[in-house]
Amino acid sequence: MTFRLSKRAASLTPSSTAAVGRAAKALASRGVDVVDFGVGEPDFATPEFVGRAGVSAIERGLTKYTDNAGDPALREAIAEKYRREQGASCSPANVVVTAGAKQAVFNVCQALFEEGDEVVVFSPYWVSFPEIVRLAGAAPVLAPSSLDAGWKPTAAALERAASGRTRGVILNSPNNPTGAVVETAELEKILALCRARGVFLLFDETYDRFLYDGRRHVSAAHYTKDYGDLVVVTGAASKTWAMTGWRLGWVLGPADLATAISGYQSHSTSNASSISQEAARAALTDLASSDASVGRMLAEYARRREVMVKGLLSLPGVRCSKPEGAFYAFPDVSALYARKGVRGSSAFCERLLSEAHVAAVPGDAFGEDSCVRFSYATALPRIEEGLRRLAGWLTG
Repeated sequence: MTFRLSKRAASLTPSSTAAVGRAAKALASRGVDVVDFGVGEPDFATPEFVGRAGVSAIERGLTKYTDNAGDPALREAIAEKYRREQGASCSPANVVVTAGAKQAVFNVCQALFEEGDEVVVFSPYWVSFPEIVRLAGAAPVLAPSSLDAGWKPTAAALERAASGRTRGVILNSPNNPTGAVVETAELEKILALCRARGVFLLFDETYDRFLYDGRRHVSAAHYTKDYGDLVVVTGAASKTWAMTGWRLGWVLGPADLATAISGYQSHSTSNASSISQEAARAALTDLASSDASVGRMLAEYARRREVMVKGLLSLPGVRCSKPEGAFYAFPDVSALYARKGVRGSSAFCERLLSEAHVAAVPGDAFGEDSCVRFSYATALPRIEEGLRRLAGWLTG
C-alpha cells in the first residue's frame, strides 16, 4: 500500500514554538548552556493548594470518567468565575471543560466553521489559530495591527478584513505574542460589528490574570447579556496557576453551542482528566489562596518585564512596545537582519540559537516576520544573561 497523508494533515504548518523548544533541548542535551526565551509556560510550580487537590482526587478514587462536558461542580465554578468577575449571564449549561485552551479553540472551530467560511484572525496571532481554522475547512483572514499602535486590535481592522463569507472572528487578549490588551471601546465596536454581520466572536483569554500597571481585564464575557448568542470565550488553568501539564481549559458560550461541543468531544477525547478537573476546581473556588499565588507570580513577571524591555530597547535598531499583559516581549528586530546577513525572523532565530545559544521564536510564526518573541517566563538571572549574550552577538 502506498503511504499517503490526508490533505488536512499534509497542509499543516508545524508549530514554531514547539520546534524552538525541541532545538533548544537538543542543544542542551549536548551540554550547551541555552538561555531559553522561547518557552511559553510559567517557570513556577503549580501552587501547593492546587496540587494537593489533585493528589486528594487520586486518594479519594476520583479517577473515573466524568460527564463529557466536565464535572458539574467544576462547570459551576467556571460559570461563577464569569458571573463574579464579569457580571456574565451564564450557568453550567454554557460551559464545556476541555483538555487545555487549545482543545477549547479547536472544538469551537469544529462546531462553528466549515468549507467556504472565512474567519477573521487579529494579527499578530497565537501560532495555532490559523491552523485550527484551516482544520475546520475554513479560511483564516488576517486583521493586522502595528507596533506603533501598541499592537491593539481595532474594529476598523476587522471591517477591512471582513467579507460576505465571514463566519467568525478570533481575538486573543491579553495577546500572545505581543502582550497587547484590547481597549473596552474597541471591544464594544467589534461586538457591534459582529452583531451587524451575524458572526461569532471567539475571545481567547488564557492570560486574563496577568495584566500590569493596575490594568483590569476586559472580557467579552462581560457582554453576554447583550451578545450572549454570539460571544464564545475560551480560557484555561494553564498559565494562571502554572498548570500547563495538567491540560485543563474551558469554553463559555451559548448553551446550544456548548451542547454541540460536548457531543463533538464525546467522539474525540471524551472528558478532560478527572484529576485535573478537581485541581482546577480548587484553584477556582479557594479565592484567597488563588489570589495570593497569582499575585506572587504577577509581581515577579512585572519585575522581569522591566528588565527584558529595558534590555531590548538598549540595543541599537530594536523597537519594542511595553507588554500590557501575558509574559512576552515582541520587538521589531528587522533593522538587524542585514547586519546579521539574514532575510527574516526564522533565519535570525536560527543563528541566534546556534551562535549565541539564546532561544527565541520567529515572528513569522505569529504573522509578523519583522519581529521575534522573547518569553520572560524564566528567572531574572537567566534573562540578564540572555540579554548580555544577545548584545554581544549583535555587536560581534
